[in-house]
Amino acid sequence: MSALLTPPARRMGEPEYEDGPFRDDDAPTLDDVISRAWEVLRADVPAACPVCGGELLPRASAGAGVVGGRCDSCGTTLS
Repeated sequence: MSALLTPPARRMGEPEYEDGPFRDDDAPTLDDVISRAWEVLRADVPAACPVCGGELLPRASAGAGVVGGRCDSCGTTLS
């Protein structure tokens, strides 16, 4: 097994988690964050950028409505 794929050793007294040591059930998933950005963009209003938290501005196409967004802070594109 590659060293990059080997999970880190558990330290003494560290709790075990079923989904890994960094799982937080209250935190939104990547799917939640991207889906929310799309919902807001489809309403033709700026959404929070999933990368930097800046303003993700809707991008429209002739006749197709909103087809994505672009962050005016970091340049991230959602399409």
